Amino acid sequence: MRKIKQQLSLKIKTNMKKYEIDALINEQQTIILDREGKLSSTDYIAAKIAEGKATKTEYADKIAERQQWRDDINAAKDEIERLESLEPDPEEKPEMES
Repeated sequence: MRKIKQQLSLKIKTNMKKYEIDALINEQQTIILDREGKLSSTDYIAAKIAEGKATKTEYADKIAERQQWRDDINAAKDEIERLESLEPDPEEKPEMES
């Protein structure tokens, strides 16, 4: 188990700058927030089905869409994890004028 944790903590070198990685992480976080909002706005469907007020057949399209949103969230979380494992290219410091 220790070896696995050590491997997970290794950083993968990349040619991207830290700000570029951060921007990509922000994009993924935006996707997560969007999909979570969509899921929240359709939570009533599960309640209606559980209470017998609706059937899965009636909401089959929306149920499939909700699954896609959950898949999108999981993919975005995986991408964030991958991006966080990257070691950014060192930022070039501007040369000092004499």
